Amino acid sequence: MKMFKMGRYQTLVATLTLFMVGTGAVLGLNYLFASRAAESMVAVRSISQQRLQPRVIAGQAQIVKNDLGARRYLGRGLSELKGNVSAFDGALADLDRFATANSALARFGYEPFGSPITQRRLQELRQVWGEYRQLLKPIVGFSVGPYVETADRGTQLSAAGLRLNRQLDEAVRFGMARHEDMAKLVSALAASVEAQTQARVAKLRIYLLSALGASVVLLLAVMFYFGRNLSRQERSSTRSKKETDDILRTVNQGLFLLDKDLKIGSERSEALERIFRRTDFDKLGFDGLLRGIVPEKTLDTAMEYVRLLWGERVNEKLIKTINPLVEIEVHIDNGSGQLDTLHLEFDFNRVRADGSVTRLLVTVNDVTRRVHLAHELLESQEKAQAQLDLLLHILHVDPRQLTSFLEESEVAMKMVNSILKEPAREETAFRAKLDGIFRQIHGVKGEAAALGLKTVESRAHGFEESLAELRGRPALSGNDFLPLVVKLDDLFGHLSSVREMVGRLADLRVAMSSEDAEPKDHTDTGVAGPEGTLIQPASQLLARMAEGAEASGSLESSLKSLASRIAGEQSKQVQLACSGLDNVPKNYRHAVKDIAIQMVRNCVAHGIESPSERSNASKDAAGTIVIKFESRDADGYEFVIQDDGRGLSTERLKETAVQRGLLSADQAAQLDDRRALSLIFMPGFTTQHGVTKDAGRGVGMDIVRNLVQELGGKVGVSTTVGRFARFRIWLPAASSARAA
Repeated sequence: MKMFKMGRYQTLVATLTLFMVGTGAVLGLNYLFASRAAESMVAVRSISQQRLQPRVIAGQAQIVKNDLGARRYLGRGLSELKGNVSAFDGALADLDRFATANSALARFGYEPFGSPITQRRLQELRQVWGEYRQLLKPIVGFSVGPYVETADRGTQLSAAGLRLNRQLDEAVRFGMARHEDMAKLVSALAASVEAQTQARVAKLRIYLLSALGASVVLLLAVMFYFGRNLSRQERSSTRSKKETDDILRTVNQGLFLLDKDLKIGSERSEALERIFRRTDFDKLGFDGLLRGIVPEKTLDTAMEYVRLLWGERVNEKLIKTINPLVEIEVHIDNGSGQLDTLHLEFDFNRVRADGSVTRLLVTVNDVTRRVHLAHELLESQEKAQAQLDLLLHILHVDPRQLTSFLEESEVAMKMVNSILKEPAREETAFRAKLDGIFRQIHGVKGEAAALGLKTVESRAHGFEESLAELRGRPALSGNDFLPLVVKLDDLFGHLSSVREMVGRLADLRVAMSSEDAEPKDHTDTGVAGPEGTLIQPASQLLARMAEGAEASGSLESSLKSLASRIAGEQSKQVQLACSGLDNVPKNYRHAVKDIAIQMVRNCVAHGIESPSERSNASKDAAGTIVIKFESRDADGYEFVIQDDGRGLSTERLKETAVQRGLLSADQAAQLDDRRALSLIFMPGFTTQHGVTKDAGRGVGMDIVRNLVQELGGKVGVSTTVGRFARFRIWLPAASSARAA
């Protein structure tokens, strides 16, 4: 009895194996033939859709010919002709590829192009179209001018146009003569292939019925077999469920399913609770999961995206590229009333059943560490790039100008440090400290801008932002100045790194010029700045660098670079002409340089108009700034800065002073033109609405006035609205001037 049962079992296994192999083979062939039949129908329909294309092409060629004869624009007609020719080429190419791909099925009795009639028709179609295509080739590739203009006969055909006209004649004649033949060939070819395909589909039905019968027998056998092993399967399912639970408990990703109502399913990983720090997921919607931890706009975008995933026609791989929930920033309550900032990454995969989407599998990863590392890497790259840019620019700066800037900025930083240490108790003393610091920092910023040292300029600009914020406060205290120490230390440190970089360049230049020269140690001497910053004397760092280095520029070149940079940022054009700057007395050079830098910035930012404004005013597109320094012998010196821009409007100056609270309306009305022009020298006065690194704070002209007064000089202003503004500065003889 036992042997009998074993024999039946072996027979069942053998039967199942046989039917499985046979059914699989039949279904595989059935699927293959069905797929090829469907493809053949698609290919035939594709070429059938092109049945009238030869006639359309012939008509379009005639239209192009008519346009050519009427001397009209040919671009649109040629473009449409080219598109239709390409479409017919593509349809024939698809048909050829399909015929080649299916030739391997001939051994199984399937070859949609197997009949001689079909082959002959396909060959005839290729031949006729090939001849027609050869005639159309130079036409669709035509790209030169078809017309020439003559004085006596107007627009005539060029040599290329005459050649195109002859080609169009040949193409039109051929198309009109043969387009009906091609249409008939296409129709006959489609009908022939379709008939052969239908005949083979009938054979497929027999294969399908056979496979279906075998499947029924196999199903009965399987039902009998698995009926006896139902309890075994149940035990296996229980074991699988436990394994699934173990996986969900162990994985570090948050895993859950979303149904069509976008509700979270009952099966989810325990990591989901750790990530979102909550346990109430039952019947929770996806919007409820995100609400409160992301902005509403992000939530709306996320919900629209998830709904798109349910569309059957939406390409899953394509839509993943626009996932809005990649490295999204969330703010989650950590249970102690504080919010933790995390970066989460959501991944969505469709779960299909019976060919349709039934659920979405959502994977949530905490990528906070990865995002932080990426930010740190980006910051490091930006810093390295900034250092490289600074190095490259230093290489192009005149060593003497760089030496002067570093020495003067060192003095300015020490001055700011001293001002910060000065005791103050009254409001006026605090305001005076602010003005003194503002003046020093503004000078460093201006000269850094003139030399193109953007990193120094940007830090000085940030310092000014902090100073401007303090200026706007109604009352000040000593504690308000503490943040400035941090800003000063940052600027000190950056200038120190510039000195160190310059020192290394100096060593490199000395080493390259003399094999016996030994680089000096730049770390032994220096002055301690705020917070222990080491400040090395610029003269020591640049002494060797300046030796033998030819001047690559001067104050004039710096001013031109500054003007060009500001003009470029404001979409303006400017030309700067300087004279006499090389003859400035030594004790005037620093002050004249600061004045010139500030005046150039003002001229470009406020005076020079945009090219369109200048064009409307019948001016050249490029504005002109003229700077002259001349000796007046015993009478001293005359320093003139003039631009041909919009000039100064006294009425606008008065209105601005009233708007900024510097004057009352009655006080402004009583001012004559001379006093109205003097408003530009008031601290905090500016006609610009926004603040940029070049204008808008109202301190530039105040600094100019103070510099001139310190030298014992005077400033005069003359202007014509819409034409020019001229600043004439008189300076006493150098021997009688005060220290600049």
